[in-house]
Amino acid sequence: MPGSIYKIGARHYVDSQALALLADAYELVPQAGGWRVLAGRGAVHCALVEGRPELPRQRGALYEIHAAGGADLKAEGAKWLAAGHVAPAREVRAVARVGQGRLWRLHLRLRSCRLRHHPEHAEATR
Repeated sequence: MPGSIYKIGARHYVDSQALALLADAYELVPQAGGWRVLAGRGAVHCALVEGRPELPRQRGALYEIHAAGGADLKAEGAKWLAAGHVAPAREVRAVARVGQGRLWRLHLRLRSCRLRHHPEHAEATR
């Protein structure tokens, strides 16, 4: 099952499942507070994010990602999508500007909607 990639405002995130799958295809180097995925001309830094409510379809920890050293985050993300390492989660808008309480309410609304339309997944969402 692919990991999730998120876009929240102008920031991008992946979950632990995505990193585990990326580790099979790319060289991951540990760094303070996260990982660095080595890319063709640079790297994608993955910094652990703590203290946020869980996002929809998030498996494991959440990591904020950004490109460094000439890597192109959009191009790398497209490669990850094409290879099946990540699947895009629904874009969550403007979360960077709102409090965690609003993010949690958004999560509950999305969960409620998912349960209404896909009751067969009720056990997996608890």
